[in-house]
Amino acid sequence: MDISDWPRPSDEELPDMYEDIDEMVHTAENELREHFEITESPEERIQFGEATSEDFLNAIDANHKAMIALFQKVAGLPDREFERQYGVRGIGSRFRDRKSSLKDVDDAQAFADALAELMPESLSLETVLYTFYKSWEGDQRRFYRMRYESEFLEFLNEEGYAAWKGNSLPGEPDIVIPETEPYEVIGEIRVIQQKDKQKRFKEFRTEAHEAHENFDDINFVVVANLGRQYLESHGRETVRSEITKDGTSEIDAVFFHDERDDFIEQLEDWGVSTEAQQSLSDLE
Repeated sequence: MDISDWPRPSDEELPDMYEDIDEMVHTAENELREHFEITESPEERIQFGEATSEDFLNAIDANHKAMIALFQKVAGLPDREFERQYGVRGIGSRFRDRKSSLKDVDDAQAFADALAELMPESLSLETVLYTFYKSWEGDQRRFYRMRYESEFLEFLNEEGYAAWKGNSLPGEPDIVIPETEPYEVIGEIRVIQQKDKQKRFKEFRTEAHEAHENFDDINFVVVANLGRQYLESHGRETVRSEITKDGTSEIDAVFFHDERDDFIEQLEDWGVSTEAQQSLSDLE
């Protein structure tokens, strides 16, 4: 099935996410065609009413990750709901990434039995796959944004800066350098959809103000991932000025997703302590 024209609102900022989602959807389609009867009348419809528990179990066993996720979404049985109704804990979290077969696993059989009972007699193949696509997109967007934050912190640490996420600090900033007080850099990282950009830009300015109130002598930085095409069409410096409100905010520097080297140069210009410098300082 051609899914290239399905909406991808975060494609510019998170292209890797859509590559992974496309692969999941195509995998699910292949397994549905392999394990269930599909008729054309005129649209393709999956005849779940003709399927047995064994058919559902075989489909799940063929690809744990894609098929458990799909059936949980379509049947409305996330882990918590399945546990509430059937007393089986963590059907998705326990089995989606399992490498060994599920065919002799009682809890997997219980899930297959539930699907055989609950799934409608017939559903449009496109409807099933699109429902899976959109729900998986919603789940994965948060995961990929968190992964982007983690990768950026890893990059800073590889460059010698003790950067960490300040969950225990006021405002819970995404970037804190160094590891201990006095802190020198506080910052936020965002993957931003165009429809949310004004809201996110305002959040940056508010967070900068609060950071300067909470911490003495810090520089507040923003890392904004808006995608290459948006920056090219609107102009980097125009967007940068829009975020800082023409330099009137308390944001000290703004960097985009492809300006990591510029970020390091700015830390050097500010004289931000590296881990090596801190270690020498501790020895003195």
